[in-house]
Amino acid sequence: MLDNTFVVVWEGVDGSGKTTLMRQTASRLASLGHTVETYKTPSQTPTGVFAKEYGNRPSTDPLTRMLLFLANTADDSSVLKRIAFEKSPDYIFIDRYYICSLVYGFALVSKRFGNPLDKQAFLQFFRLVEKIGSEVFVKPDLIVLVEVDSETRRRRAFQKEAGSDQVFERDDELQALVQQYYGFLEGELGDTFVRVLNEDSMLETVAKNLANKISAMKGW
Repeated sequence: MLDNTFVVVWEGVDGSGKTTLMRQTASRLASLGHTVETYKTPSQTPTGVFAKEYGNRPSTDPLTRMLLFLANTADDSSVLKRIAFEKSPDYIFIDRYYICSLVYGFALVSKRFGNPLDKQAFLQFFRLVEKIGSEVFVKPDLIVLVEVDSETRRRRAFQKEAGSDQVFERDDELQALVQQYYGFLEGELGDTFVRVLNEDSMLETVAKNLANKISAMKGW
């Protein structure tokens, strides 16, 4: 935990409903008397703005894009630590963190350059980033991977307001690769990693179950 704050990172492909589920779960915890702070990356900090503006250009190569978004999540770690220190919330919910930067980076490399999925290379790089960032990144107590079937994901992605990353959100092949790279982390992260299926009709039920699970993990 970050001081006495339980840190939950929310990950998932574009269109999984990750942000909606995160907010619903936060609302559920708040109704139980807990304090929850939420934070979204890429942020509106200088590194976040630049990462979105330059990194989301289709012409930007995958390595540059990955490093830009990774720089933002590293930079934002100081903001997250300050939130924990100044507000002392029971929970901090982070809407994507450094894992997302790595997963999308590898997925884009696989797609753009025709490289096959490489689990070992990905995990080696993941471990290296965690090692060199051990004093920088906030260590998550729980990582929630929000999943959804491909048809629902695509519908949600097309319903979203157009943004600079729209070309990535609507790329079915890329999103399938992203999902597979996320899956490589399951064995690596053990009990700190949980998958949830976010179906349209089950939002409140899934959020309630997650809130109970998160509360139990913190020991409430």
